[in-house]
Amino acid sequence: MTPAAALSAIGSPLGSIAVLAFVILVHEAGHFIAARSLGMNVDEFSVGVGPRIVGVRRRLVDDKFVFEKIDDAASKSKEDGGNVEGSELLSDDGIEFSLRAIPLGGYVRFPENYNRTLAFEQEDIARKARDEARLMRIENASPWEKGLEAVAAKSLAFNILTLGVLKKWQSNRVAEQLRQAEEDAKLFLTNESNGSWLSALPWVSKKDEKEELEGNDKLAILKAAKVPDIDYFDDPNLLQNRPWQQRAIVLSGGVVFNILLAFACYFGELTGGKGLPMPVFDAGVVISRMPSEDSPSFGLLKRGDVILGVNDVITSGNSQGGIWASQKQISDVISTIRETPVGESVKLTISHGKDSEATDVVSVAPKVNDDGVTSIGVMLGPNYLRTDMVQAASVTDAISKAGSAVYDITSQTSRSIFGLLLGFISGKGLPAGTSMSGPIGVVKSGAEVVSTSDFAAVVAFAA
Repeated sequence: MTPAAALSAIGSPLGSIAVLAFVILVHEAGHFIAARSLGMNVDEFSVGVGPRIVGVRRRLVDDKFVFEKIDDAASKSKEDGGNVEGSELLSDDGIEFSLRAIPLGGYVRFPENYNRTLAFEQEDIARKARDEARLMRIENASPWEKGLEAVAAKSLAFNILTLGVLKKWQSNRVAEQLRQAEEDAKLFLTNESNGSWLSALPWVSKKDEKEELEGNDKLAILKAAKVPDIDYFDDPNLLQNRPWQQRAIVLSGGVVFNILLAFACYFGELTGGKGLPMPVFDAGVVISRMPSEDSPSFGLLKRGDVILGVNDVITSGNSQGGIWASQKQISDVISTIRETPVGESVKLTISHGKDSEATDVVSVAPKVNDDGVTSIGVMLGPNYLRTDMVQAASVTDAISKAGSAVYDITSQTSRSIFGLLLGFISGKGLPAGTSMSGPIGVVKSGAEVVSTSDFAAVVAFAA
């Protein structure tokens, strides 16, 4: 590999990550600006996730904003009870701005509306008390009851499978245990009071019934086992204490800023760049890879063939359809093939190459592949012709065309997400002809775009 090729192999993924980090920065800025414009408190604005590389805290001191470097090592030493010499630990007020190690993410952290540390401590005490209470219940229980108690306490999945019936049974036993313990404690106090002549003397100090009951160890354990009540803060500047309309504005702020970023990218290309790239596609779908020898279509189809129709139905499409219309043609062809019963053939109307005017009709019998999907064993792609650079005649025209491009990509993305969710809910999986990539797949696609050194393509990727 030449030095130039090695540099490109390294630089392309880094460039892709840089573009994604910028998009994430814009998205999180939308949440942040929306929250601050509504007067909500924010703890941290972070670009990236994982360990913090560098961070500053903005504080208001004497009606002026000051920025202080965040020293995580010093803060950790303080938490561990160590002494930090020569370091001035920062207070917890203000807003933190952080750059973290992994750029594939980011977040805006809002303060909680309750004391999390205290809540965790109380829940830990209650959990231990519940374990002790369960041991008390099963002390004289039958083996069957002991087994159900163990499952109810440890298996969330089983509680879901029983539609909560098992959990309800356990809750009734807990309530009955507490009621019986209170009755036993009151009965014990009554017998003790009636049986002791000293308690009748006027100078003997007496405890009220509540104090006596609280001194009962068993009853104290059972009461401690209850889910602790959480004291929520009533600060109106907390996100959780705002009306739902304002919370919705903050939550949607990131999406709104991403839409504005896409508009700015398209508008910039129309007014100051070479123009908005507009790929043009012809009707049909192209076989992008040679079929393998064990596929049903081997010997019948080859790379470069164009499928113009399936089962005598000619695919519709024109040069104005764009990428979304071309993708729909691919999905329609794949759906028809998948719906073909095993043992039957599908008729494909094809042309051998994009420039060929002659057409043939071939019959292919689909087979179920290793993934359990009916297939003819080919890779399909759009019938790409060329890319036109759309120009704007004026600023008004640029606004119109940029808005139209944003509307197209937003609406198609929404439809794709809706189709994906519908497929998962119905159990059908991904729609035909679609795939889903994680962060690595997005970086790989971005690296391919960056490697072209085409600024317009990079802008389109960011949009």
